[in-house]
Amino acid sequence: MRRAPLPEVLPAGFLTEKARDLGVTAGRLRARDLARPLHGARAREPLSDLDLLRLIRERVPPHAFFCGPTAAAVHRMPLPAPLRDAAATRPHLAVALPTNRIRRPEVVGRALAVRPDDIVEVGGIRLTTVERTWVDLAGSMSLGALVAAGDTLIARGGPRTTIDALGVAHERAGRSRGAVRRAEALALLDDGAESPRESELRVLLVRAGLPRPETNVVVRDGWRFVARVDLLYREARLILEYDGDYHRHLSQWSRDQSRRAELESLGYRVTVVTARDFDDPGALVRRIRRLLSAP
Repeated sequence: MRRAPLPEVLPAGFLTEKARDLGVTAGRLRARDLARPLHGARAREPLSDLDLLRLIRERVPPHAFFCGPTAAAVHRMPLPAPLRDAAATRPHLAVALPTNRIRRPEVVGRALAVRPDDIVEVGGIRLTTVERTWVDLAGSMSLGALVAAGDTLIARGGPRTTIDALGVAHERAGRSRGAVRRAEALALLDDGAESPRESELRVLLVRAGLPRPETNVVVRDGWRFVARVDLLYREARLILEYDGDYHRHLSQWSRDQSRRAELESLGYRVTVVTARDFDDPGALVRRIRRLLSAP
């Protein structure tokens, strides 16, 4: 039996009450070709994370806003995988105190002390600003991950805020959860970092008592560009490179070897750090310390 077409004005995800208002029958809404992303909602195709958030917004009071890891994901801030996955499964939705938090099975409801300028709209979705989002993340992220998120926001290649603005948001939040971690993170932020793992590596080294390395430094041989390196200890002429999975591809590996040979020919030492090294941070720190102390 051929199913009746849905009205074209209905988006990919829609509330059943809206569909009924447009004449869609209860039987059509029970059809198996429609997914049920939320109670009282249907979808004619898999929804993107943003479409799901827009659908949730239709079901809650207009003053509600997304926060925490959900806001961070919309702002394209790096998150640890468990936090990112949890935020997608049950988005964090807040209201301003003293309003009672929203209690719905599909969201994590929160009630926050916010100012009007803590809230923005992105793609039709109300959520906390990047500064307020960064502040709120401090209570649920490690120092390295928090610095990585902050580095992304202030990156000189496309800054979305400043260290000063993050500092103001930190001061406004007072002694809220994560205050000590935020203060430490502010002192470690670097607008030259270009990947979360680079940021986490830098934080690991500094917290272990090692000197703070320079980030993403251009190395030249006279006027000739040789490379831009992830981390550099200039006096020790020691370069630290973080290699992600894409460095395992044969063509990239070949380029990496040529690049490393060129740097070594100029008197630099190059050591590579991978994700596996973070499994034993103590051993990684000892390795870098030995390299720094070597004559």
